[in-house]
Amino acid sequence: MKTRRGDLKGMSAGLILTVLGGSNAFAETALTPASARDIIATMRPFPASAKTAVDSLLAFANGTRPTFTPGLTRPLVDFISSACTPDSGWELPERDGAAGAAYVVMIKTPLQQYLALNFHPDIPDYAVFPSALRYSAYLNSNAMHQAYARIATDPTGTDYTATGHLLGMEEITPNPESGSYFSYTNSRTFLRCKVADRDVLFSCSETLAPSTFSNRGVPVGPLDQALFYYSGKPGLNLSGMTWMLSRITRSTTLSVYIALSSNETAVATFAWLNAGWKGVNVTRASHILNSQISTLDFSRRIAQHPAVSAPVIASIVDSVNGLPSAALQADYARYLAYVQRWRDQDKQGVFCRSTFLQELYNPKENQDIPLRHQRALIIQERVRTLLGIPTWSVNTETGIVAKH
Repeated sequence: MKTRRGDLKGMSAGLILTVLGGSNAFAETALTPASARDIIATMRPFPASAKTAVDSLLAFANGTRPTFTPGLTRPLVDFISSACTPDSGWELPERDGAAGAAYVVMIKTPLQQYLALNFHPDIPDYAVFPSALRYSAYLNSNAMHQAYARIATDPTGTDYTATGHLLGMEEITPNPESGSYFSYTNSRTFLRCKVADRDVLFSCSETLAPSTFSNRGVPVGPLDQALFYYSGKPGLNLSGMTWMLSRITRSTTLSVYIALSSNETAVATFAWLNAGWKGVNVTRASHILNSQISTLDFSRRIAQHPAVSAPVIASIVDSVNGLPSAALQADYARYLAYVQRWRDQDKQGVFCRSTFLQELYNPKENQDIPLRHQRALIIQERVRTLLGIPTWSVNTETGIVAKH
């Protein structure tokens, strides 16, 4: 979606079930973070007063409500401000037959700085949401530049700034349980205003049509590396059901960003997802929440890192976009070598991830992918390197990261 992405940036349908993780290179480990287990186990019903505010926001975004009144959202803003410490998960009432969940966190970064990382038109969504997005782009980049110029301005008084509908496309990362990944288009609307003297940005997005049918992919290495292999082969990574073609029927998301103090921002993502096979919705609130935890936790990891800023990330993007095709191919070859090292391991992880990598990745087959996907892959790796967690760019013999 750049409509961005959970919605954060666009990610309105980026369903990624984060139930695996790890940290030791080439040592596959099954791990469900305790915090994620606890949050899912203690999911609570969403308060009715805040639901009314959500409904009014989404109605304004989709055009069924002609006006927006910032004061009506105060119950929602108050709820998020109090629910962000500690991190909390919430089960939402169904919306148009779609299950829903909310995840609320606090990020120790100024609001303006976090908004720049998330919405600057020179920083694609996939650069800062690698666990959720393989690729993303606005269909009209000029429209996003104009929108950012408006929403980047601090609100005053009780007025609000709203953008028009911004159209974008996204391709999500593979679901670690089913291996499915999809692409789709969506529409996004931003609103920035003051609510009870708090500076707030709302981002609403909705898919415009069903997604493509599922292709099969698989995580490469520990899931917290947010690195994946995309086979381009149709179906699912489910024994006996590899032939099944699933798709996202509909996705609606709302992301909210609230300035709590000069260095703290409350962030909440609300998502409703209808996805499955032949119109049967198999998505549950816990599935959505798992995706939100993975997405927002990695986003927080990036935003709170002392080496990270919007100009730094934009510089990485600009540098990779300027690489000649020969340099892109050399980096892509290093990535494929890393994929093969994981493929050649004998160990099998939970859900037989290694087995599916062995099935899906054949080094004798043509592994060409579009240059835009190669650039996205390299940009994501350079962001990992900035965080001190490089993957395929490390020389396994010397331990040295390849020079950029």
